[in-house]
Amino acid sequence: MDKVLVIGMIVTLFAASVGTFQININYTSAQEQPTAVIKVAAGGGNASAPWTIYVPQDLEIDAGESVTWYNPTEGAAEPHTVTFVLNNNTMAGVVSPLLVANTTKFTSQPPGSNNEALLIPDKGGMNTLVGVNARTYSPVTIDSQGTVSFMKPNANYSMTGTEKYVNSGWFLPNGLEQQYPGSGNTFTVTFEKPGTYGYLCILHPWMTGNVVVN
Repeated sequence: MDKVLVIGMIVTLFAASVGTFQININYTSAQEQPTAVIKVAAGGGNASAPWTIYVPQDLEIDAGESVTWYNPTEGAAEPHTVTFVLNNNTMAGVVSPLLVANTTKFTSQPPGSNNEALLIPDKGGMNTLVGVNARTYSPVTIDSQGTVSFMKPNANYSMTGTEKYVNSGWFLPNGLEQQYPGSGNTFTVTFEKPGTYGYLCILHPWMTGNVVVN
């Protein structure tokens, strides 16, 4: 009778002169309930006091289940990431110095904002551009062979446990993603293999969490 819910049981007894009775039992099988969506808040609070914590910080799930992270911060474009560094050599910095061969005009985004590219003059007429590292800003994975694959914002990723690096990219509260073009609002991971998966926010490295997969 596993997973069967008895909705109704009607027992009718008919006494007769010969002492016999009849029992009628009606069973209704319960429909399978859909698997609950497991959600984790990345950050929270508001513009005056944004949080740098995952809620809940620790999860225990079964292999094949999925977790969706979202950013519920109110009134502030405070970005967070969910970053699994499964090989220490793949840890990525938030900013990245890049050598550029010629002078390029950069336009601030959003238009009219107080933004300017950091260009450091170098010898030989070259410039070093300091920009945001794409491997922290955008959803990306590095597999066991070192192959780098970028994903779209709000990615859904199936983690096998063999990866070296998995990153959500920057994600923000719904409606504020335009503050950082190309960012998203959520990140979902389906965990295929048992194990303990630690992660952090690459922008707030003290902000950590764990997913234990049975």
